[in-house]
Amino acid sequence: MHSSAAKAGVDAITKVLATEWGPHGIRIAGIVPGAIEGTEGFERLGDINNLNNKNKTNSSFEKSANRGNDEKKAIDQLKTIIPAQRFGHVQDIANAAVFLASPAASYISGTNLVVDGGAYLTCPNTLFAFKPFVEMWSQAKL
Repeated sequence: MHSSAAKAGVDAITKVLATEWGPHGIRIAGIVPGAIEGTEGFERLGDINNLNNKNKTNSSFEKSANRGNDEKKAIDQLKTIIPAQRFGHVQDIANAAVFLASPAASYISGTNLVVDGGAYLTCPNTLFAFKPFVEMWSQAKL
């Protein structure tokens, strides 16, 4: 819940600042990244035990190349529900930032650019039926 509230707040701030600062020639736009391989956030998504434990997350991040076959299979399956059929790369986010800062985006303000390969179009509708996701969350301690 706290994550959703924070994201909604960032979206609202983007709109308010664009309205307030636009008359001064300042454009406001944000970037909403999807699952980006090689980032701490990506590693936290992969293991229920790492979600709220920074030390475990860092350890998992360092060992990500040594994933077990089941985890690799689950990650490969997750890619299939993303329309782009892949996870993002850090360069994808950098490219979005360069675009928004360029003259090509000179009339874009008050919005957040979603850079997730189209995952927001499919994942909310399918993630809760995705077997590896269900198995992972069924292990959660309440």
